[in-house]
Amino acid sequence: MTGHALKDLPLGTSDFAALRMSDEIYVDKSKMVFALASKRRKSFLARPRRFGKSLLVSTFESLFKHGLRDFHGLDIERLWTDDKTYNVVRLDFSEVKPLFGLQKFMDGLRDRLIDNFSPFGFAYKPDNTTIFSQLSAWMKTQPVNSLVLLIDEYDAPLTSSLSDPELFTSVRNVLSEFYSILKSNDQILRFVFITGITKFNKTNIFSELNNLDDISLSPRFGSLLGYTREELLAYFSGYIDQASDALCLSQEKLLEQL
Repeated sequence: MTGHALKDLPLGTSDFAALRMSDEIYVDKSKMVFALASKRRKSFLARPRRFGKSLLVSTFESLFKHGLRDFHGLDIERLWTDDKTYNVVRLDFSEVKPLFGLQKFMDGLRDRLIDNFSPFGFAYKPDNTTIFSQLSAWMKTQPVNSLVLLIDEYDAPLTSSLSDPELFTSVRNVLSEFYSILKSNDQILRFVFITGITKFNKTNIFSELNNLDDISLSPRFGSLLGYTREELLAYFSGYIDQASDALCLSQEKLLEQL
């Protein structure tokens, strides 16, 4: 492979559609994406920061919102037979860290829920009822299996309040209330995928969700994020050759260091 033929590296690209449109290198994980998305399920995945969680969430978003539009030439193209599209709500909880207290956190969460659910018909009314009760009432009017919910960095509000136990408990209770409305409206949820960097196992934050499958340590999905040695050689061989020459290292030594 010559230098001018190398595809661009996907550095800093966390949007799947943008990556594919720009023809940047995409290590094909779509078989595992299919294994998860082809079934009605709720899954949780914990990985360190900068590991590609947001890109994965964006991949699910593209699949359920646009079908195979962005997946030409990938493994899933011959596997995915679902010709439906879904209402996809994507929430990034890093946008609602309680940096300025509980009320600001609650206001921020309310605004994010309004922004993300309103395109599908949810209309918030600022009366005496809470955003959660209104959202739950709206969900009860929606068709079965019509909603895909993607939550990125679910734990950001919790990790940012660890130094304040009282605030942490209050934030946890608010988030638990949100997950409780998902439990009571399970019938509309076609697919739920939640990511984070930590697992707050003892906080019972997910106790309200039925059948949440923690795939963080599943051998089947162990390489869903990150690259295996074989994938490095298959997708990045041109860059590995260049780096090997520039660093005066054998390819084997370079791969060991990587």
